[in-house]
Amino acid sequence: MLKKDGKVWIVFVVIIAIVLIAILCGYLFIKSKFDKMTYKELDETDLGIEINNDDTAQVNVEDITKFVIFGSDSRDTDNSYAGRSDTIIIVVINNIDKSINLISVPRDTYVDVPGYGMTKINHAYAYGQEQLSIKTLNTNFGLDLTQYVTIDFSGLVNCIDMVGGVELTLTQEEVDFINSSMTPENKISSAGTITLNGEQALKHSRNRYVGNDFTRAFRQREILIALMKKVSKMSPQQILDLSDDILVNLTTNMDINMYKDMFLKLSGDMSTYLSNINSVQIPSTDYGYDNWVDGIYYFGFDMERAKQDFNKYYYGNE
Repeated sequence: MLKKDGKVWIVFVVIIAIVLIAILCGYLFIKSKFDKMTYKELDETDLGIEINNDDTAQVNVEDITKFVIFGSDSRDTDNSYAGRSDTIIIVVINNIDKSINLISVPRDTYVDVPGYGMTKINHAYAYGQEQLSIKTLNTNFGLDLTQYVTIDFSGLVNCIDMVGGVELTLTQEEVDFINSSMTPENKISSAGTITLNGEQALKHSRNRYVGNDFTRAFRQREILIALMKKVSKMSPQQILDLSDDILVNLTTNMDINMYKDMFLKLSGDMSTYLSNINSVQIPSTDYGYDNWVDGIYYFGFDMERAKQDFNKYYYGNE
């Protein structure tokens, strides 16, 4: 289905800031760097967490770390709270099986937003920012999210340019879409495996016309993975040079003091983690369907199957 192309706020820089910079730069240094981020607490008594069974029991932070990334679709780059959360990616770092799970939640997913009723999940951010967005994820899918990172748009393009671009394999249709709004010097000459600069990568991540909105979410995760792998090959000094420009664009409630053990485990076997990345969408199109309500499109889905997927990719239970 083709829908109007909105402003997409891509948030994959967060992974670099929280995981890879910490791995390569060391705990004590990154602790001081994290002071550059904006810290905003949440009311953890009002996040809709009701986890009381063995299947979804919480685990130690050094074993499994979970947080959600938000990116706003606001056109005001000075106000990341002016719009909806156009991108929602839940990150699960599992030190037990040494994996990283990236879980995209489609922005049109039809859920019950507490206090507002059934609507698109990205509306929760406009109504109540991170607090209500996390509560909506928890109450609908039975999760125990408490931590988040939000990024504004201003640092995205420069970040990709600073790392020398990201390598992706594109079809001719995808190249044509990127070229449709590029200046002559930014046009791509041919399809295949190429290195995209910041502007090209941003345009690629917005593309819902070659495929659909779900294909676009897949592209976002592809760019995230490519960026993670690119930064992992950089020297510690190169990472240090990037860190200030990246971290100032982030807002979070994560306490870096909690993650010393996690950083040590990651740094000991980073190549294994990067070779064991799972990129999924929940709810999946396998059990999703178009749902029109009063002339508005929503992404409907089978709730029980979505919870089963979260039990696998979020809680690590088969």
